[in-house]
Amino acid sequence: MGNKFSKSWINMRVDYDNISRSTVLVDHINKLSQEHDIDLIDLYCGSGNFLIWSLDKNILFNNCILVDHDIKLLKSIKSNLRTHLRPMYSIQSNTNNLDLLIKKNNEILSTISIKKNDCDSYRCSSEKYHVISYSAALDIMPKPSIASALKRIKKNNILYFSLCFNGQVRWTPTNTFDKYILTFFNNHQRSDKGFGKALGRKSIEFIKQKAVKLNLNITVKDSPWIIKNRFDKDKVFMKRYILDVKKSLFNMEGIDKDILRKWYQDKKSEIDNKKIQLYVGHNDILLYKK
Repeated sequence: MGNKFSKSWINMRVDYDNISRSTVLVDHINKLSQEHDIDLIDLYCGSGNFLIWSLDKNILFNNCILVDHDIKLLKSIKSNLRTHLRPMYSIQSNTNNLDLLIKKNNEILSTISIKKNDCDSYRCSSEKYHVISYSAALDIMPKPSIASALKRIKKNNILYFSLCFNGQVRWTPTNTFDKYILTFFNNHQRSDKGFGKALGRKSIEFIKQKAVKLNLNITVKDSPWIIKNRFDKDKVFMKRYILDVKKSLFNMEGIDKDILRKWYQDKKSEIDNKKIQLYVGHNDILLYKK
């Protein structure tokens, strides 16, 4: 999987992602905390948003390996951590910003190693108990990549997919063209994003079926974005969201561009007037051996 994603979009969604993630990982780790020192291997780590959420939830991984193919995103991790974690934690780095220490009151809590690599082929090796994390990735992954991820599950780790888009988008109030646009959007999510043909919303059912066949424990919890358009940042985020939907669908075969333009303009106006709210459905999925 080798596509690139917008740094501005990834950083824009961090607060909404962090509010939305469920407690499924926190609950599981709390049960283990007396038994294990836990490491993290974060695949498709982007600019480090999952690690920020973990620290915010007091999940302190001993050693963290953050892997992505996009060096621009990787080089933004240090500044992103500092922006969101100060003054609670301090971030110390080497000269290339790819090896970091997270400290609190001068005590080293976590070491971070940042690696540019293809995530599908990256060898996840840790003798300690560890979490393997994929954030906002499952629905754009093809079947071979999902199968590769499931093969990583061993006795000494858990696999965690967070913020997996489940195909649900609801606007309040609704628009005449919402269902039409959502149908095209869900079809677009199943297109090849440069990785191979994605499964889109069907990836969740696919991984449930695979978990049963592989005799894995699986827990699925809701983690939706619920954006009530109360603050200026909500308005900015929602307008970016509809713009990206418009851009994604504009050249799709069969799309009525007049309907798409009308939908976009109506939504933009309603967002500006704070007359509309947005729900985008996601699920968090936790898997481990029985």
